Amino acid sequence: MAGNYGGSSTPTTPVGGHKLFTGKATTYKNYECKTIVVSADTANYTINGETFVLSDAGSASIGSSIDLVFKPEQLSAAPVGVYFLCYECSCSTVMTGITTSSYYSGYTSMNHPTIIGGGGLNN
Repeated sequence: MAGNYGGSSTPTTPVGGHKLFTGKATTYKNYECKTIVVSADTANYTINGETFVLSDAGSASIGSSIDLVFKPEQLSAAPVGVYFLCYECSCSTVMTGITTSSYYSGYTSMNHPTIIGGGGLNN
């Protein structure tokens, strides 16, 4: 698995479906999940009331996976036959730093950084 997902970066912590569902408000409340892996002949999960069937009568093989970004709190029923690759994430952390004008004395206002939004969109 490659890529920078933020937080603790690569989601390599496998969490069983039932374990994630029962701990979504406690142990895993600050987690974010990126991958769902089929671990049984019958596999499904429900997010925000919508059920997704991954393996039914051989439609997906054990070990196959799909990428889907979600927070455990979005699970609305206990998953069956799947596990998730997740990581702990404090993704709502506000960006901080020195942005006072005195720090940039000697520069024109054109050279001062402008914070556009909390998502790292800076110019």
